[in-house]
Amino acid sequence: MNYAREQLWVDFLLKAPRHNESNIRSVYFRITVDGIPKEASTRRQWDTERWNKKTERATGTKEDAKSLNFFWIHSLRKSMKSKPKLCTPENL
Repeated sequence: MNYAREQLWVDFLLKAPRHNESNIRSVYFRITVDGIPKEASTRRQWDTERWNKKTERATGTKEDAKSLNFFWIHSLRKSMKSKPKLCTPENL
């Protein structure tokens, strides 16, 4: 049998728009398969004061933080279960 060897990483990060000095940033996710990264926006905004860079999650116990953290965990699991195909950089 021939097994595909892949490494899959998912990172979440905040990106600032150009010429913007406020603390509000766009939330992006980066999926890396075998060293090839692909980025996309989650179409959500978040305050840098309420973001933990180390854990790549929203901090706090307010409903909006819980909702944002649940959003990407739930969406990733749902999309991976609904599309059970070989994960390659080309089909991301």
